[in-house]
Amino acid sequence: MRFCVTSLLRIRQEETTIVAAFARETGGIGKQMIEIAEDIDEVATRVADQHTLLAELQQGIRALSEANERIVAAMDETLSGATAASAEAETSQQRVRGSLGGIDDVVRMVTDGRGLLLELQDAMSSVVGVAQGIGHIARQTNLLALNATIEAARAGEHGKGFAVVAGEVKELSRRAGSASAEIRKTLEGLTGTAGKLVEQGDQSATKASGLTAETAAIADAMDHIRASLAEMAGRVENVAGDATSIHDRSSELSAEIDQAAAGLAEFKTRLDDARNRLQDLLGAGERLVVLTAQAGIETPETPFVALAREKARDIGALFEQELAKGTLSAADLFDEDYRAVAGSNPTQYATRFSDFTDRVLPAIQDGVKAGNDRIVFCAAVDRNGYLPTHNAEFSKPQGADPAWNAAHCRNRRKFDDAVGLKAARATDPFTVQSYRRDMGNGRQALMLDVSAPIMVNGRHWGALRLGYV
Repeated sequence: MRFCVTSLLRIRQEETTIVAAFARETGGIGKQMIEIAEDIDEVATRVADQHTLLAELQQGIRALSEANERIVAAMDETLSGATAASAEAETSQQRVRGSLGGIDDVVRMVTDGRGLLLELQDAMSSVVGVAQGIGHIARQTNLLALNATIEAARAGEHGKGFAVVAGEVKELSRRAGSASAEIRKTLEGLTGTAGKLVEQGDQSATKASGLTAETAAIADAMDHIRASLAEMAGRVENVAGDATSIHDRSSELSAEIDQAAAGLAEFKTRLDDARNRLQDLLGAGERLVVLTAQAGIETPETPFVALAREKARDIGALFEQELAKGTLSAADLFDEDYRAVAGSNPTQYATRFSDFTDRVLPAIQDGVKAGNDRIVFCAAVDRNGYLPTHNAEFSKPQGADPAWNAAHCRNRRKFDDAVGLKAARATDPFTVQSYRRDMGNGRQALMLDVSAPIMVNGRHWGALRLGYV
């Protein structure tokens, strides 16, 4: 019988040893899983960032493609307009040159008309001379007729016939003089009119000559315009071709990016799935550690679990004593009105119990931290993850650098991440977790977290968290 008991005890001891070794190995595997999970998180974050960048690039490529489409359409429209303008310019050029030929004909006709007017002036001058000669002859004839009349009167009866002839000659002389005067008067008017016509002809010829020069300049300008439009049409055509090439390449690139984005999205999905499975496995490992500790089997976590539970009970008892003394009310102790501290970065908060915990908790928390070099922090949090009072090392006054503040000013902060809330809200005798702690400046530290609930007069206030490496 004694042999059976001894054998059973030995078997029990062996089982305990095996379970303890299994728990230790599980803890080691858990740490490795944390590191792997963090690596996967980092890769997943980078993949997500790349996916975001690809999405932005997709939008940019689509916008570029749409812009290229508008450019191609605008270039086509511009090319059509330039071609039409070039054709219109060529037609206008031909019309201008036709007008220039007509103006040359007008100038030539004006010049020829001026010559004819000058010849007419010369002819009228000759006629005036002839008319003046006729007038002179008429005056001489009139004198002769007068003399003949006088002589006929002297002859008496014998000169009557001669007197009649002399009268007729005198009448003819008078008419000739009148006609000569009328001709001269008419010719003088015609000569003045012809002079004005010649003068106007000169002015018209001068203006026509100037118009010829201006029209020639217009023709030259039309030549340049037509040439410029033709050159512009050629360049627009080249630009339109380049824009079309860019649009085609953008479409190809967009398709390639879409394919890459789809592949990256699938890879991200697989990473997320692997991370979730790893978290499930990590949770199973943590639960195994808890079950092992609850079974009373000594593991590497056992001393920390015992310490966390003991100090959580001490804090609960301390709170109950202070409530009994009337130091503060239960309403103050369970205050959830978190008031942001102005100018703090990261944001710190104050409650009606913050000053109270600053007075009573440092002795317990800093004493725990000082008792073991493996302990990184020891701090009480309320059920919402609010940490009013931290260890002195992490309760420095905030400065201007948010990264430095995140590492050294961790009091009066909310740690409402998954690990923080699980520790704060758990009511099991203890909770064991493992994670990477954000230390600021991009630094992270692998941390084991043991927490135990803080109960005050049967009411769950929060938890004492003990982090160690």
